Amino acid sequence: MTPKEKYKILVKKTKEFFERQKFNKAVIGLSGGLDSSLTAKITVDAIGKENVLGLIMPEKTNSPESLEYAKELAEQLGIKAVKIDINDFFTPFYKLLPWDQNNASKTNLKPRIRMTVLYNYANRHNAIVVGTSNKTEIILGYFTKHGDNATDFIPIGNLFKTELYEIAKEIGIPKKIIQRKPSAELEENQTDEKDLGLSYKEIDEILAEREKQSFKKNLSKTEIEKELTEKFGEKAKSILKRIEENRHKIKPIEKIEF
Repeated sequence: MTPKEKYKILVKKTKEFFERQKFNKAVIGLSGGLDSSLTAKITVDAIGKENVLGLIMPEKTNSPESLEYAKELAEQLGIKAVKIDINDFFTPFYKLLPWDQNNASKTNLKPRIRMTVLYNYANRHNAIVVGTSNKTEIILGYFTKHGDNATDFIPIGNLFKTELYEIAKEIGIPKKIIQRKPSAELEENQTDEKDLGLSYKEIDEILAEREKQSFKKNLSKTEIEKELTEKFGEKAKSILKRIEENRHKIKPIEKIEF
């Protein structure tokens, strides 16, 4: 399937989702990165630019380019964009909570605040919160639980990160957005690939092979791990370890059965 064919399916299925849910409004967090830009484009082509709002929510660790690219993308798509600086949202948490903050609590607070703002708008305007996570991130659990994964619909959730680059080139996403180093910008000078220890190309090769073995060869978990390790070595081990450690993020919340 070509990137253009994939894109047509994305738009068609997104349109169908909104029709099924009987909603015609969407709100998307725009970061100036590839995933949110592509998601916004899909949504605009599915339900119309007049029905899509982009929320740009910078804070102090975001680069100036993130704000600039998000605004330019909104202008290119013809959608309304609202900038909300979220720095002041942190103050009540740090001031009112009776415990000190560590790095994990501080960094994860950022996407959870953005999620809260998105849903506040959605509740007020009867809109769908459209998520921007891709398949690679979801499998790895590379997101904040109840933060950037807390959405109503994820158009690109079944596409690997490397597939998104191919589609973005075909549909006119600005080159400077495509060429940016992927980063959640939860910390200064942070990049996804630095965090993950591998490039997205390497990661997607491992994940694609894992998927192939699981569905086509019907191998057990242990057999899959053995074959991946034999083929990719330590790279596969690090990816499989991350998947296992973050499994709680994608599993249904556990309940006690009687």
